[in-house]
Amino acid sequence: LPWITLVPGGVPALALATDPVEHGVLRRPPRRPEAQIMDPGFFRFVMFRGVLAASVALGAFAYEFQMRGDVDAARAFAFTVLVVEELLRSFSARSATRTIWEVGLLSNMRLFVVVVVSFALQLTIVQTPVLEVVFSTRPLDFNQCLGAIGLGAIPLVIIQASRAVVRRRLSAAG
Repeated sequence: LPWITLVPGGVPALALATDPVEHGVLRRPPRRPEAQIMDPGFFRFVMFRGVLAASVALGAFAYEFQMRGDVDAARAFAFTVLVVEELLRSFSARSATRTIWEVGLLSNMRLFVVVVVSFALQLTIVQTPVLEVVFSTRPLDFNQCLGAIGLGAIPLVIIQASRAVVRRRLSAAG
């Protein structure tokens, strides 16, 4: 588990620190001094995102275990799905209100490179025999790699779509 904490979670955070300041940030009113950092809306979002990521990873594990009957293969697949989800989430963390397409997927090249390199390292872990022993995984074939990317993208797509819907509703109401 230190791998998931340090590389897919931590290294992109360093690249996010170099992200350009969001346009219009100084036009927003300041947060009330008595406002909590973790208000109920933010807490709901964090819980939703966590349940969504866990559901996708557990679903990936269950599917792979059902198909192959090998717990290590299922673990490797779910592990890769979770890492992909965490890496892609870093793109979503660039703005709380705008979608990744509005922010620009390639507008922070450091982040993009870190995500690509981290994904390559993840594939190295599950494809290298010595590391397979250390992480108790099995090699993934090409279709499994594509499946891991697709499944890992589900939380990102849902969160981005919900941002777009909320913004559309707010602009229609206001």
